[in-house]
Amino acid sequence: MGIDFNKLKTDIVSAGKEVGDKVSEASNVAKLKLDIHTKEDFVEKQFAALGRAYYEAHKDEDVPEKDFFASIVEAQVEIDALKDELMEVQGAVMCPQCSVKQPKGNSFCSNCGASLLD
Repeated sequence: MGIDFNKLKTDIVSAGKEVGDKVSEASNVAKLKLDIHTKEDFVEKQFAALGRAYYEAHKDEDVPEKDFFASIVEAQVEIDALKDELMEVQGAVMCPQCSVKQPKGNSFCSNCGASLLD
């Protein structure tokens, strides 16, 4: 009983090709999923930009979406208050000119030179 090296070689080559095909297929699947995710993310950002543009254009009008607008204004007021609280906790102030965070007690912004005194 001997080893059929030709059959063994054929089996190894066949297995190697099969593994290569599977790797290629997995790579293609991963690329397609990434492409889909990237395009979906782009669409979501476009919808957000469209919504922001609509809001800015109609925020002072009596439109059916005014309840959404009120929620946005309320949330923005809360965000601003939380940002102020965070700045206080961090011992910092925001430059009124360039919006760069500065250590509390500075007289002038280290970024743009604007006065930080009230």
